[in-house]
Amino acid sequence: MQTLSNFRKTNPTLIYFGATDIGPYYWVGLCKNGIDYYVGQTFKAPANGLLSRIKLFPSIVFGATTATLSVYEFDRQNYSWKSKCAEASQFITKGMEGNWINFDLKGLMVNKNYNYAFKLSAKSGGMLAIAECPWNIINPYADGEEWIGSSQQEEGNFHKDFDLAFEGEIEP
Repeated sequence: MQTLSNFRKTNPTLIYFGATDIGPYYWVGLCKNGIDYYVGQTFKAPANGLLSRIKLFPSIVFGATTATLSVYEFDRQNYSWKSKCAEASQFITKGMEGNWINFDLKGLMVNKNYNYAFKLSAKSGGMLAIAECPWNIINPYADGEEWIGSSQQEEGNFHKDFDLAFEGEIEP
């Protein structure tokens, strides 16, 4: 398994943020019941710089699919998604199950202490079980909240004490 600690040793100048403890998961993609499920996470940028990538952990991959991660400016007080800032897609296969997946963002400029959010969708048939933080940890990522939505509930819901297992990288 590719570990984040090994990657950090080779890139000491990057600023990392997020919560990387692996717990249960949330399914993303088109289910056989006809509902398309999405997941997301809000976060506060810990530094000014280029957000080069966001990493997620698919605990289970069912079929192959194209996963798209979209990053938005986010209004934390009103819980509203602002303009889309960047988007990255990755073709995910069963062989990528249980490994951190990079969504390279081509250097999106972020500002320290500004709020952002990302949404993940999966198209073209497969489904992903995206890792959440362990449920026994209260508010594992204090600077954000998990978001879940579906084709039946596009506005979705935010969950303060749930967070995705994710890691962002900022080049100062």
